[in-house]
Amino acid sequence: MQETIISLIEESLLSYDCVIIPQFGGFVLNTKDFMFDQSTSTIYPKRKWVAFNERLRADDGILAMALAQKYGMKQKDAFKEIHAFALSLNQRIQAGEKVVLGKVGTFTLRNESKISFEPNPETNFDLTQFGLLPVQIKTKKVKPTLIPSPVAISMVDAEPIIPEVKEKRLSVKFYTYVILAFLVGGTAAYFLTEPNSRYVNSSLSPLTIKIKKKEKVATPITPIKSVTVATPASVEVREKVDPVIEENIYLVAASFLTEKKAAICQSELVSKGFSEVEIIKKEAGEKHFRVSIGRVANFDLGYQKAAELKKDKKLDIWVFKKQ
Repeated sequence: MQETIISLIEESLLSYDCVIIPQFGGFVLNTKDFMFDQSTSTIYPKRKWVAFNERLRADDGILAMALAQKYGMKQKDAFKEIHAFALSLNQRIQAGEKVVLGKVGTFTLRNESKISFEPNPETNFDLTQFGLLPVQIKTKKVKPTLIPSPVAISMVDAEPIIPEVKEKRLSVKFYTYVILAFLVGGTAAYFLTEPNSRYVNSSLSPLTIKIKKKEKVATPITPIKSVTVATPASVEVREKVDPVIEENIYLVAASFLTEKKAAICQSELVSKGFSEVEIIKKEAGEKHFRVSIGRVANFDLGYQKAAELKKDKKLDIWVFKKQ
């Protein structure tokens, strides 16, 4: 029977956010967004993990109703089986035994004689993420650099042996002839290239070079055209319109079929620090009791407040207007 009750707890957590074992404690689901682990380069999908609260001891009837429907027994007998399961579970933990509660988690006893609960990290109670597994990103492989192996120098690559050439000394006569040829050539070049001073300034001299200077032509200056800049038209100033304030707009945190479950949720929200928690009574034709954490003036403020609560408090809030 104990294995059956454990399987019923696992199935109930897929449909309800809170499942209570009477006179023992309750399991509450919390939402955790997707996460990227840089150390292992792994992306974990969005999941719902279980937290245990010893203060939730009031029977909500979920397990008893599930057990009665499964075996076709009376609800009174189902309550007795659940109570016996809770008593046995508490005794095993107090005796120092490490109790594994199926896929939900593990119970141990701390030094202060308090019950410690560790959720199973591999279990995800979010049905919308069913089948999604952690994905590891592969790192880019770097190609190895090739180191050239040393090659022995062969006889073909060796430097050729050049025989030494002995310098021939020139005789003194050779240097004498070179100097005489230089002097004679320089003297002849001087007399051949020197112009006659009488014809340097004459117009008949072939070396006279006449350079005509070009007259400077004044460039006309084009006048700068004036550019007119069009001034922008006057902008109409519109008065700021205040948002329309509506009534009966609530920030709803949860909804339940019974008012008893709504009251349990209300106490939990008050313990978390919310001061304006109230239960919205259902009207004719409505099926759920809604738990609100406050009211807002209009839908725009409601959506803004819901986004802030989801980011700061990790709560899924929706805006509801009561007709």
